[in-house]
Amino acid sequence: MTLFQIFIGFLLLLSWAGRPILYRPAAKYFPPSMSPAFTSTWLLTALLLTFPLLGHLLTDDWRGIIFSPFILISVYKGASLFYLIELQQIVNKESTSSSVFLSFIALALGALANNLFFGEGLGLVKVLCILGFGVLGAVFLIKGDAKRLSKKATAAFFAVTLIMASYTVSDHLAIPQVGWYTHLLVSSVVMFAVSLFHGISKQDFKNMFFDKKIAFAGAFYAASEFLVIYASINILPVSIVAVFLRLSVPVVMIYSAIFYKEQSLKNQLIFAFMAIALALPIILS
Repeated sequence: MTLFQIFIGFLLLLSWAGRPILYRPAAKYFPPSMSPAFTSTWLLTALLLTFPLLGHLLTDDWRGIIFSPFILISVYKGASLFYLIELQQIVNKESTSSSVFLSFIALALGALANNLFFGEGLGLVKVLCILGFGVLGAVFLIKGDAKRLSKKATAAFFAVTLIMASYTVSDHLAIPQVGWYTHLLVSSVVMFAVSLFHGISKQDFKNMFFDKKIAFAGAFYAASEFLVIYASINILPVSIVAVFLRLSVPVVMIYSAIFYKEQSLKNQLIFAFMAIALALPIILS
C-alpha cells in the first residue's frame, strides 16, 4: 500500500473508533430512540448536500432502480437500522466494549449465511474461525465486560448481533443492483420515517442540530459513512477497508478500559486481539 492508502486506512480506523465513543453521551442522556432519529437526520442532510455531485447515481437509471425488487432490501435495512441503533445504544450505555465487540460475531454469522445461501465457498480455516467466534462470544459473555450487562442489555446484544449479521447479506445483494447511493438514501429515508412514527418532538429536532453532543455525533457518523464508501470504491480494496474498520475495536476497548473502567486493560486486549486474529481469515478472502 502507498503512504496515502495507509493514511486513509487510519482515518477509517479512527472514524469507526469515534462512533461508539461519541454516541455514548447520547446513550447516557437521551432515550435510545433519539440516536437513530439524529443519525438518519444527519445522513439525509449529507445526502442532500452531496446530491449536486452524486445525484446522477440515482437519476441516471431511476426507473430501473425504483422498480427493482432489490430496493425492498434497502427498505428493510432502513427499518431495521432504526432498531439496531436503538438497541446498540442500550448496550453502549452499559458497556461500550460490548457494543463494538459484537460486530465480530455478526461478521462471522453474516459470512456463514452468505456461504450457506448465496454460494460463497468457505474453506476449512474460515469455518473454524466462525466456530471460534461462537466460542469467543460465549467466553466474552462470561469473562469479558459483557458479563455485567443487565438482562435487557444482554437481549439487545444478541438482537444487534443478528441484525448486523443480516447486513452482510443485504449489502451483498442490494448494492450491486441499485447502487450504494440509492441504498444509502432509501435506507436513511426509511429510518427517518420509522423515527417519525415513534415520535420526534420539536425539542428533539432542536437537539439534533444545536445540542453539541448530538450534532457532532450525527455529523461525524454521516461523514464517516461517506468516507468508508468513497475509500471502498476509489482508494482501497473492500477487504482492506474491512480490516481497518475491525482494527478500530481494540482502540475502543482500550479507551473503554481507561476512561469507563470496563474490565482491565489486559482483559480488553486479549478479547480484542483474539477477535482480530479470527476475523482476518474471513475478511481477507
